[in-house]
Amino acid sequence: MHPRRTIRSKQLTLLMIALVAGPVGCGLILSYFTRRSPEPTLPALVKLDTMWITPSGDKQDRRLVPCVSVQNPTANPWKNLSIGLNEQFYCQEPKGIAAGQSISLPLEVFVARNGSVRFPVGNREIRLVTVFAQIASGARAVSEHKLNPPKPNKSDQEWIPGE
Repeated sequence: MHPRRTIRSKQLTLLMIALVAGPVGCGLILSYFTRRSPEPTLPALVKLDTMWITPSGDKQDRRLVPCVSVQNPTANPWKNLSIGLNEQFYCQEPKGIAAGQSISLPLEVFVARNGSVRFPVGNREIRLVTVFAQIASGARAVSEHKLNPPKPNKSDQEWIPGE
């Protein structure tokens, strides 16, 4: 009969330290030696605008609503477009934007991340518009646009390039 093999508490402690320290050490080594690649920037142009919408399809039910317009000035289409307002309200357009085209989305279609609250049109100032899109390389590119409050005498807003 063979004697039973047992492990002492010091051996168990060293084994547990090795089991935790090994993967953590490998992760730190990979993090240190991996080259950082910059996040691609999206050359989107953004402006606050207005547009006519006809919710019911009846011509007499037209209304003028505030909207966000995003223009794709590149020669490549963008897919999976997502637009954020003030880092709180979002809207997605899976079709994206064709090359050289623009898209306008009414502010009333933007909802909070959890989908429970719509953007309070007329009650909240838009300070930041963030545009996310999948570019031709397949990477997700981001563009942030800090907006100044609209000037009362200016009737047409300018396109605002991203940072």
